[in-house]
Amino acid sequence: MDFFSNLLHLVLLCISTSLIFLIYKQNSTRAKFPPGIKGWPVIGETLEFGMAGKRGTPETFINDRMSKYSQELFKTSLFCENMAVFCGASGNKFLFSNENKYVISWLPPFLLKGVLPESLKNFSPEDSIKIRRAVVEFLMLETLQYFIPIMDSMAKKD
Repeated sequence: MDFFSNLLHLVLLCISTSLIFLIYKQNSTRAKFPPGIKGWPVIGETLEFGMAGKRGTPETFINDRMSKYSQELFKTSLFCENMAVFCGASGNKFLFSNENKYVISWLPPFLLKGVLPESLKNFSPEDSIKIRRAVVEFLMLETLQYFIPIMDSMAKKD
């Protein structure tokens, strides 16, 4: 009788500890990560992204996840790296206005091992700041008003 009583207490202790752990884990992950899935272990959603690119419509990968999870932000895993994907104007504003405060530029390790030419392997975060500033200047209203008629005439020539 004493044995069954101790076993019952042990089982109840294990169950209650497991429930507390699961509830704590569930609450902590919801607060830290955006919606979305990371796909298969190691390869993530790389195959789906590659198939969409092979079909000639890589934007469908992003559009599907935007409609499924969030129009602003979702998580995924591509090329063995977990990442958050910012979408829309507010995401771009956040990325371009914070100048390496919260987000830094990086290249996936597989690119650095042999895919990229030597000139891009020494790409630094300072280089990305210069590129971002140039993009922001190019997308300013005054600059676009100057370049759009030129691009339009070039497109009409062909």
